[in-house]
Amino acid sequence: MSQDFHGEVGQAAGGDINNYGVNISLVDKTESRFLVSAQRKELHELRAKCEELGDDPRDVWRRVHAQLGVTTISEITAEQFFDARNAMQARLEFLQEEADKRRLVGKVLRAVAEKDAKAEMNNFCEITFGRTQLNNLQKPQLQKTLEFVQGFVPHQQKTLQPPEVNKLTFMDFVMLHRQNSAGLFLLGIVVGGFFF
Repeated sequence: MSQDFHGEVGQAAGGDINNYGVNISLVDKTESRFLVSAQRKELHELRAKCEELGDDPRDVWRRVHAQLGVTTISEITAEQFFDARNAMQARLEFLQEEADKRRLVGKVLRAVAEKDAKAEMNNFCEITFGRTQLNNLQKPQLQKTLEFVQGFVPHQQKTLQPPEVNKLTFMDFVMLHRQNSAGLFLLGIVVGGFFF
């Protein structure tokens, strides 16, 4: 069975179809442009920054490729560049946040060791945040913990500190204790005359 069409055809199904005078054009099919060198360079710079923070560069690319549905950077189109850049920037921000948290945990642990305040820090974290493991705390929580530990004064230091003594100058003593000063002056004259 053969079907011949001349002019417009709505829908047709089955068999051999011969179209005469019908041009088939694919509308909305534009050719994809691939990344230009500046875009590639920017993506590589972001990857390098991630690598500086300890991330495996292959993992960075794997995340981008998985998000975009490509297998290599050469398959990323110019239209996908912004998605790729956003994925890399999100990863970079995450890595920076983790590096800040590690730095703060180190500072807290050093301050706790200096002041021997592990129990007090654990109590503070338990009461304030509901957990005591520093690695599970967020950056603002770690900052508050560091502030607490740095402001903590051990009990031994509180009791061993000598009380503050108001020191009097010679003139203040003479003015406050005139009679005693006069008596000491006369005693000095008598003792000086006896020995000299």
